[in-house]
Amino acid sequence: MWWGFRCCCEIDQCVAIRFSILRRTARRWPAHRDDSSLSSFSRKRGVAMRTAVWVGVIWMVASGMAQAEENRWWPTQGLPRVVVKAVSRQSSRGLQMLEQSVAGLAAGAVNRQTGDELVWVATGNLDCEAWYSAFLREHADLEYRGEFDTWDLVDRFVQRGLIKGYILYAQDTSAGEINDHRQGMNRSVNVATSLAGLLDGILIDESLEAEARGKGLKLLLDVRDKSQAWCFQNYQDQFHRRLLVAQDPRKPHLRDLAIAHRALVLYGNDEPTEAALKWLEPLSVIAGWNGGDEFRTTQLSSIYGHLQTATDWCHNLPVLMAGTHQTAPPAQKPFNPSGIDWKDSRSCVSFVLTDGDNVQWFEGSFFHGNSSFWNHPDRGKIPFGWSCCYTHLAQLCPQALGYAQGTQHRQDRMIEWGGGYYYPDHFGSARSNAAELLARHARRTWAQMRATGTRIIGFNMARVDSPAARQAYQTFAGETDGLLAILAFQYAPYEGGAGKTFWVKDRRGVEIPVISARYSIWEHANRRPRAGTPAKVAREIRDSTAGPQPRHDWVIVHAWSYFRRAEGGSEEAENLPQDTASAQGGVRGYGPAIWCAERLPDTVRVVTPEEMVWRIRRQHDPATTERLLELESGR
Repeated sequence: MWWGFRCCCEIDQCVAIRFSILRRTARRWPAHRDDSSLSSFSRKRGVAMRTAVWVGVIWMVASGMAQAEENRWWPTQGLPRVVVKAVSRQSSRGLQMLEQSVAGLAAGAVNRQTGDELVWVATGNLDCEAWYSAFLREHADLEYRGEFDTWDLVDRFVQRGLIKGYILYAQDTSAGEINDHRQGMNRSVNVATSLAGLLDGILIDESLEAEARGKGLKLLLDVRDKSQAWCFQNYQDQFHRRLLVAQDPRKPHLRDLAIAHRALVLYGNDEPTEAALKWLEPLSVIAGWNGGDEFRTTQLSSIYGHLQTATDWCHNLPVLMAGTHQTAPPAQKPFNPSGIDWKDSRSCVSFVLTDGDNVQWFEGSFFHGNSSFWNHPDRGKIPFGWSCCYTHLAQLCPQALGYAQGTQHRQDRMIEWGGGYYYPDHFGSARSNAAELLARHARRTWAQMRATGTRIIGFNMARVDSPAARQAYQTFAGETDGLLAILAFQYAPYEGGAGKTFWVKDRRGVEIPVISARYSIWEHANRRPRAGTPAKVAREIRDSTAGPQPRHDWVIVHAWSYFRRAEGGSEEAENLPQDTASAQGGVRGYGPAIWCAERLPDTVRVVTPEEMVWRIRRQHDPATTERLLELESGR
């Protein structure tokens, strides 16, 4: 077998199996006893063999645990014995920050085995609450001890000795939009969050200090005039070296995770951001989102060999990720290439949605909360590729993957989107071992992909056809053994590769296609070649496939571009102003892809990304592809 969907995907289970086998082997060797029938040599041999076997047990367990740690990039969160729920009777940003800090201290105590309770902060979000219910069903042995108001929750954990006092900060009141790098930002809440896990303190802003004092809480530190640079300079030796949280000071989200794992929290590209990225161990997680210009922000983390994650609006990750290092994640249903009709030699095209790296989207509204995407009433009408952060969700929110698996239509195919958001052609370039770092991340990404049943990966490239990009494709593919393809798109424009295919080899020497996006469904982009409205893209596909040889290409569908349905030949009629599009009944996501597909001639078929890939591979190397297809069908 070239590759197995679930083999070796759960390291802890493999360790347990190894342990069991070696334990049974050890029992076969006679114990030392005073028996004249057993020679001294035999007794010594038995002791030596038993010792060797148990040394082997210890080594295998240790190596298995090390491999499990290497194959994930998010930190592990221990399972609790008890879960409580925080439900605020009043809501303010200050109280939300306070709740996050209590939840973070509780999660950190579970990890250090000084506490046994996790806190779920009520969200009102349909998807998040569904994952919480699924978590409780999966861990039916957990005790649920009810709902608590914010200050009652503080009292509860003060009594348990987990809260030693409070850290005082000032709220940010700078002018500008959230996620901007605003002038005059007060980032003292990030300083307070960074120190909360070190000092066992909760986050208190100036408006809540009187109430905190009334509760008898002690002021641990006043950081209202302290900078992020001061915090890093004075405490960097105490922070987590494989996790950094980038978070706008206006957002309460994700602070529970930062506090639980004693991570540094920053925002902005001024100091100490670059120094901190250099200080972090390579291949670290940059949780949250650092705002500002997307390309610059992503490039900065990429050159130091780190992974951005788009998690700045995530809720309750310490609860949902608890115990994920001990269980196998749900896997998508496999694609069976034996169903491909090879007698049909028409051109084909695949549609693939963007933004699958966005963890918070898949946790918060992708599945239930928005009819533009997974909840579209016509889902399944056409074959469709859903880009997805499967490798992140396996570590953070496997409940979402379970729902995807249970509701997956045969036309739905999930594609791993990068194993984190980074530019492979810039990855690790500020370090001396860039190729080695990308290879290491490729190995652990591939291990996660094998566990989740995803065999195509998509990459956002700074420049899709550069020498650095070509080398990155080969480096990544060379660490895999069963990868079907790499889908490459360019940061600007997405369709910049014009459908060109590059060929690289996996570690078995099998050629793997790197297929660039040829078309892009994107609002108000009709002046770009091969990009624009569904009507324009359909016409571009029709024109491109008019030649004698069949073409096999993919369309990248911008998740956030709104359109209106319009019949007729006008390629501009589907555009509408984006700022008022939702109020005008604009549609985005899956719907515009259907409209494009409906405009295609009979000479072009819409297929799944896997079928497109197999057709490209067969066209390129028929003999090798036929052998691979035989192996696939015998699985």
